[in-house]
Amino acid sequence: MFERETRYLEEEDPRYRYLKEEDPRYLKELLEYPAESKDVDYKSAVKFEKGTDFAAKLVKHIIAFANSGRGYLIIGYKEQTDGSLAPDSDLTDEIVASYEVTKLCEHVEKYLGGQDKIGIKIYKEDFGGTKYPIIIIDRFQEYPFVCTKDCVSTVNGKTILETGQVYIRTEGARTLVAATINPSPEWRQLIRECIKLGKESRP
Repeated sequence: MFERETRYLEEEDPRYRYLKEEDPRYLKELLEYPAESKDVDYKSAVKFEKGTDFAAKLVKHIIAFANSGRGYLIIGYKEQTDGSLAPDSDLTDEIVASYEVTKLCEHVEKYLGGQDKIGIKIYKEDFGGTKYPIIIIDRFQEYPFVCTKDCVSTVNGKTILETGQVYIRTEGARTLVAATINPSPEWRQLIRECIKLGKESRP
């Protein structure tokens, strides 16, 4: 499997994060050399529709990326029998058009219960004559995001999103629950104390 190598911008450069996420060269690398990681995930060609299991799972991944630094969700790639990722032939213009920032943000915010908004951008990047939606998720600014609303699968009745859960991405490219808490003022006070302690411990 090919590895992406972002050589045109060094990580030590303070402009790294901003330019990396905006630079079309990096976005094309995500399409040319698909490989899941802590900050990159790929989904098959499914139309975004509120109220579906797929939409709920997107919310889960978006919260996890926001809690873990940042992330990229690429729509239109399917896992092959050998475990590799390849363009999904089912991707259509209708599916691509369904990914719109305002609609997606409104859906995500339903599960945040008045917390800060997650920064989300959507690019429609061309590769091989097909446009692929790339959803870019920014990291949280002050406090990690906590899910504040349950969502149960309409297919099998299993819980997809659960109130109080803090989702994160792991180095093994998995989305997991890091903790289950009550997103109360006391929770925010605890985070502030952690930040304060971290600053005081620095030399």
